[in-house]
Amino acid sequence: MNMHKKVIFAAMALLIPSSWADIPESSVPAAAVFAVKRSWPRAGFIEWELSGSGKLYEAEFNINGFEFDVKVTPEGKLIRVKEEIAVSSLPDPVRAAALKPYPGGRIKEAEKVTEGDGVRYKVEIADHLDDYDVLLTPDGDILYVDH
Repeated sequence: MNMHKKVIFAAMALLIPSSWADIPESSVPAAAVFAVKRSWPRAGFIEWELSGSGKLYEAEFNINGFEFDVKVTPEGKLIRVKEEIAVSSLPDPVRAAALKPYPGGRIKEAEKVTEGDGVRYKVEIADHLDDYDVLLTPDGDILYVDH
């Protein structure tokens, strides 16, 4: 790597917000920790981060090989839950709608995203050309496609 690239890389590393770094659980408000551990008692080790604006905490953990990403307030209110799910557990309308625009494609990965009362599914589709991320409602309405 030439010197110019090394300097740019070092500068970028210094500019990364500290909110993106893991924080110890002891620095997370007890109500936030309790809310996550009460909701997922089998979570095991939880990685904690201060999220975005620094007003939310993000808990990342695995259960049975599936990844979970939970945003929670300092008071313990769950804001968003992103959980990796088995493709076979996708609702039929979601599976059918996700594959319809990609004949011959297959769903590689699936996530269920819950915010408040709203549920969305994010699937990664692979076909002979590329991979696509598709965001859908539980009824199979496509909200967004990222090529």
